[in-house]
Amino acid sequence: MNPRKLLVVDDIPEVREFLFDALKPRYEVTCIGTHKEALRTLDETSFDVLMVDVANDPTNIELLESVGGRKDAPITIAVTGERAAGTAVRMMKIGVYDYIEKPFTVERILYTVEKAFEYGALQRQNRTLEEQMGQFDAAQSIVGISQAIHALRERVRVVAASSADVLITGEGGTGKEVVAREIHRTSGRARQPFVKVVCSAIPELLLEAELFGSERGFYGGERGPMLGKFEKASGGTLLLEDVGEMTPSTQVNVLRAIRDGLISREEGTESVHVDVRVIATTKRDLKKDVQRGVFREDLYCRLNVAEIGLVPLRERREDIPLLVRHFIRNHTDGTTIRVTEAAMKKLCSGQWRGNIRELENAIERAVITAPGMILDEKHVEMSAEREELSRIEETFRHGSVREMEKLMILFRLVEHDQNRTRAAKSLEISVRTVRNKLREYREAKIEVRERLRAR
Repeated sequence: MNPRKLLVVDDIPEVREFLFDALKPRYEVTCIGTHKEALRTLDETSFDVLMVDVANDPTNIELLESVGGRKDAPITIAVTGERAAGTAVRMMKIGVYDYIEKPFTVERILYTVEKAFEYGALQRQNRTLEEQMGQFDAAQSIVGISQAIHALRERVRVVAASSADVLITGEGGTGKEVVAREIHRTSGRARQPFVKVVCSAIPELLLEAELFGSERGFYGGERGPMLGKFEKASGGTLLLEDVGEMTPSTQVNVLRAIRDGLISREEGTESVHVDVRVIATTKRDLKKDVQRGVFREDLYCRLNVAEIGLVPLRERREDIPLLVRHFIRNHTDGTTIRVTEAAMKKLCSGQWRGNIRELENAIERAVITAPGMILDEKHVEMSAEREELSRIEETFRHGSVREMEKLMILFRLVEHDQNRTRAAKSLEISVRTVRNKLREYREAKIEVRERLRAR
């Protein structure tokens, strides 16, 4: 971890010595007396935070003004005279992060300096995310820097260049439609139609008419022939979402359309030729469905010429900061909203059973509830159940056996209305052990009652 570097500018030696002693346990501190020395020092060394006394030497304001125009400028704090309101306003206008009025306390100094370091870290994080976002093609919709996403982009590039039908698998909310659209966008069919059908959302009796059309018109109306999605997508790409939900009879007709390029409208007597690339998505295990006899093996083999499996968001948490920035852009009018370290930590540790879709919903809610330019931890809403699961998973992944034992005991007590006898029985340990463990947690100042109320 890089040291946090602070430059203090004050013309009084005793004050410099006082500040150095107060700040050195936490930071790497350099103290100097004049703004000329400060400029020379800043030319030679980079600092995270610059604290300047402008009360005794008003010319130091020039130092603050000149520092603001530097690349990677430090976060600035001004020390002002008592009730120097006019000076404070001027400093805010030139970009000073905060000011401290004399006389000050050590607590006030430590608090303000620490907040300045946190703000600087937040700025650097946001700058890094902006740079990473800038590396993506403006039309690129697959966002992330993880190894899984790099592999996915390469797989999409290879598949898009072919004419093969595609099967995209993954949990709900992992971005299967996004990947399908990216394949279409970068394929030779990009200028042709992209048509989507959600198989699970259409009643069984109507799905075939939706896919293949009807000579009787709109589901038996009198408007003349109705084109199905296969015909509407001819020349382009047809996305079959939730393909595993189709009935066996519909599967037969889809297989014919893919294999022979022929469809028959309902009530029709002639076959219609179609030229369609099919991309199918599913969150089901189609291999198991084939073994159970609920999904045709020949259709599975046709669709599975090129398979793309999507990784759950919880297995590529390093992509969450970029996704957060991406969704903030999508759900604001261009306003720059900064995400605090605490908020980002909470987002990155989330369980996200609903994957990217759930994360986007959380960001949309947070953007609405955040009153200003800062999105803090309190604006990130996660259900109590999800927060609990996230805490358990985090402990399981990174905690000790002792921490897991503590979680198990506390949660079993909640499940059994704090009845120690029933909780002990469910854990297959003695009541005495539960009692001793609770005493141990209290002696360690663990908030047992608060934790028990967490649910």
